[in-house]
Amino acid sequence: MKGAFIPLSREEDEFRVHKKGIEFDFRGFKDIDEDLKKRDFTINAISYDLKSKEFYDPYHGQEDLKRRVLRLVSEDSLILDPLRVLRGLRFALEINLGIDPDFYTRAEQVSLTGIAPERIWMELSRILRQDSFKVIKMIDRLDLFTQIVPELTVLKMSPYWNHSLLTLRYVEEAIKKGIEKDLQPEYQDYLDESFRIPILKLAGLLHDLAKPKTRIEKDGEVHFYGHDILGSRIVTEIGKKRLRLSNRETKMLSKLVREHMRPHLLSGGELTERAVRRFIRDLGSDFIGCMILAWADGKATAGKTRHLRKIFRKIITIYRIDKEKASFKRLINGYDLIDLGLEPGPIFRIILTEVEEQQKDGLIKTKEEALALAKKLLEEV
Repeated sequence: MKGAFIPLSREEDEFRVHKKGIEFDFRGFKDIDEDLKKRDFTINAISYDLKSKEFYDPYHGQEDLKRRVLRLVSEDSLILDPLRVLRGLRFALEINLGIDPDFYTRAEQVSLTGIAPERIWMELSRILRQDSFKVIKMIDRLDLFTQIVPELTVLKMSPYWNHSLLTLRYVEEAIKKGIEKDLQPEYQDYLDESFRIPILKLAGLLHDLAKPKTRIEKDGEVHFYGHDILGSRIVTEIGKKRLRLSNRETKMLSKLVREHMRPHLLSGGELTERAVRRFIRDLGSDFIGCMILAWADGKATAGKTRHLRKIFRKIITIYRIDKEKASFKRLINGYDLIDLGLEPGPIFRIILTEVEEQQKDGLIKTKEEALALAKKLLEEV
């Protein structure tokens, strides 16, 4: 292949070959039966003899592939590596496999505590990239979330956990179906960056993390003052320490949790252009993600999303106007009019406005054409 040969572990006789973004891992072995016995699932315990050109499949992995079922190689597969619980759920999701009931029975007996955070997030993020709500519910039923993120323990014991799960479900729906047709193409451009979808779904799961800690009753009403700010601080630590997210991922997660109430608050009063521009400035490119999260949050709260539609349309309209202004480059300016012998005054605005409008309409495209139009307008004025 003429690729790079990289030793991973000389003790375990493990190596990697890398070429043009493709990686192959290899492991030497003394006994093929011992090697296959250590594999996780039967579909991964199939070997091929290059001499006889025959498969060696002692655990009937080919049969399981035909039946489309994921089955453990041995009774202690999950004990040897508990991360195989997430790995199995991810396999089943990615390639549409059923899971042998014995898998769940044994999954209940292991813990992910002590597993490297990077390995956990690698599997969890790949799960979240899929249509994952049913698998997320299974991870919850196995009580794995509190092992991965102990900070979720209090939330899981509260009535707000089901709302959090529902919000994640509606984030997935929003990603698949959209939330407002007028948001294209910005909506799809935002989601095309693959790292965003797992973080957006994670934000849906964690957005109300601080509600149990901020709950107070005042005048017969329940309030959660500051749950967004406190939640943002907590998820920042989760991103850094529990999941070892990249700085970019952690910043996005923290920002979405902190600002998830903004679209709802914007709908509560007079929607000024200044408030919309401040929202876009504070969120940056994640203003789209914040709208998705707010829509999912509202949908999970008795389906309340109607108040957001007007807000979303105004936000995207102002965003497009400002983007066009920022990218628009005038063919001529006031200094060019001075060079024509004009004195600065009200006539400048009249001429430059007309030149700009014709430029936007595509009627003039060069500086020479703009200057000619300016001279003509000057004569008419």
